[in-house]
Amino acid sequence: MRFPVPAACLALMLLAPSAGFAREPGIAPSIPPGVSLGQANAVPLTPGLRLASRSSYEDTNVLGPDSKATGLRNQVANETVLLTWVPGFDLLGASYKTFVLVPFLDYTLISEAPAPKATRGTFTQAGIANPLLQIVDLSWTLGDGFYVNTGFGVFLPIGQWNFNAAINMGAPFWTFEPSASASYFKDGWTASVITYLDINTTNPVTNYYSGEVLILNATFMKLIGGFNIGPVGYWLRQVTSDANYGGPTVYGGLNAPPSEELAIGATISTQFGNLSVQLMFTQDVYAQNSIFGSKGWLGLSYHFK
Repeated sequence: MRFPVPAACLALMLLAPSAGFAREPGIAPSIPPGVSLGQANAVPLTPGLRLASRSSYEDTNVLGPDSKATGLRNQVANETVLLTWVPGFDLLGASYKTFVLVPFLDYTLISEAPAPKATRGTFTQAGIANPLLQIVDLSWTLGDGFYVNTGFGVFLPIGQWNFNAAINMGAPFWTFEPSASASYFKDGWTASVITYLDINTTNPVTNYYSGEVLILNATFMKLIGGFNIGPVGYWLRQVTSDANYGGPTVYGGLNAPPSEELAIGATISTQFGNLSVQLMFTQDVYAQNSIFGSKGWLGLSYHFK
């Protein structure tokens, strides 16, 4: 379904769900917040190749300023594929690994009142988002169950994007992502926190700059009868404002507002030989200029030894 007039396209893009992730209107987020929950993020992995997938489905509403409804609803199926290589050597006294992460999205946007009447309807798009290349990822063992980690990755601007599309999975700009994490992993207990900072370049087509985003994922689990069980949660906040440099865009001169989102949930995971399986559920408890709703997750990972 296409918008009938440019004015309708303008109105919908200004309300678009990507505004909730400090992203240019009409562009989906680089990666779903919470994708690394339920893991001991800083603990070194044993050498070898791992193939993993994290599937999720969300049904969320887009909230605007003062957490008020905008009339937009997201139904998003996400399949994120992760290929990790641990070569088995140390760098700077830390265990080194690298990985490639590729998100695939099937996105449905439902626009209803109080959204402008001309923008109402159902709009769909499917495609690949910008893939992430983790150039360096280092884990240090501190002893007595404590570990720390730091990494640096780059989202490549090769995902699905079209200037005239109401929804885009990818974006024609680069995103750089430094990360840091700390974990306690001992005696069946797992406590882990990881934070990411997404730093975007300016879109060379629209001259729109998407502000920097800070994401924090936290996990606390206990091993009981072969199952890791416990609460999880994530927090997302835009830490710098968007900037619009007046490019060839229907929303020229206007900026998406800063966003914030907080979610909590629970996870359970277990191991079958070389295969690990994880189920997780998260629920938003606060959102402003962001999405609000629930999400279900299924994670699978296989270690090729």
